[in-house]
Amino acid sequence: MSDVGGTSVAFERKGYGRGLILGLTMAETMLLLVFCLLLAAGAIIAKKEKEAAEALKVAQSVQENVRKLEEENKRLVAQLNALINPATGRNVPDREWRELVLAKEAVEAIRKAGLTVEEVVKRAPVTKVLAENDVDVDQAKEMFEHMKVLKEYGYIGAAKTSKDLSDALKKAGEATIAAKPHDWPPIISLSELKGYNFESGSAELSDGFKTKLRYMSKTIASIATSYGVDVIEVIGHTDEQAMSGTSSNMDKDLQPVLAGKVQVGKLHPADNAGLGLARAISVTSILRGMPELKGFTILPMSGGQLILPGDRLTDGAQAGDVKARRRIEIRVRQRSRETDLAPTGGSKS
Repeated sequence: MSDVGGTSVAFERKGYGRGLILGLTMAETMLLLVFCLLLAAGAIIAKKEKEAAEALKVAQSVQENVRKLEEENKRLVAQLNALINPATGRNVPDREWRELVLAKEAVEAIRKAGLTVEEVVKRAPVTKVLAENDVDVDQAKEMFEHMKVLKEYGYIGAAKTSKDLSDALKKAGEATIAAKPHDWPPIISLSELKGYNFESGSAELSDGFKTKLRYMSKTIASIATSYGVDVIEVIGHTDEQAMSGTSSNMDKDLQPVLAGKVQVGKLHPADNAGLGLARAISVTSILRGMPELKGFTILPMSGGQLILPGDRLTDGAQAGDVKARRRIEIRVRQRSRETDLAPTGGSKS
């Protein structure tokens, strides 16, 4: 019985010992932990209060500095007024001071523009009229260009009729346009170097060539439309290799091929000039069928072997196989407005 009792007491003592931390009970440990947390919180609060007090002190110092600066500013303005009053008899308000600053900035802007204040004052009435009529800088420049021409032709200050003035303005417009650089449309070159190939001595197009032309038709139409032109020139160029043919049927069969009654393969040119024209006709026949180019006049032409890439005449020293010279060039232009002239006599060529 004593053994049992002893074992029980020992077990209870062991369990009690497990509930102790450094000789303290759990409740005592929790109280100690809470106390430590309160000490840490108090330290943080004390630090924040100190920082707040320092910030408040800085703010008060700044306010004091601002007050001193305002007083100094008032004192300086009073001194300035005291100096100016004997000469002008009035004070210098803030508005006039701001206007003085703006005027200085305006003078600086005028100088940067390459003008003088005297020039601006002299032109002020004209500037006012332009501003009141919403005339921008580009429009003003155009008006000045017209005025130069009018003055040149004696229409400034002269008693002229309205028709005279209208004619002078038209001349002024033409002179202004002529003085501007012209924006020329680009030239489209279809060279064998880029895969636009013909068989040797032939004007027939391969299926791949036809496909590329159909795709190119959209580009050609876009260029022609953007430049407001209505004629498309297709120019065939060759290298300087001599043709082996001895006779040509171009004079007889050229028109039927253009009309689509005869295939281009039936043409037999005897020289490079004829070969260049036959190839230009072959390309023209494809472009005429493209819906994007409907309404445009497409003209086949030949440069033969005479014109090098870059629009230079050959000196005849490049005989042989030169792919860069075997090309089709496509150019766009405005139709000539001259009246068609019927033949009045003479023999037919």
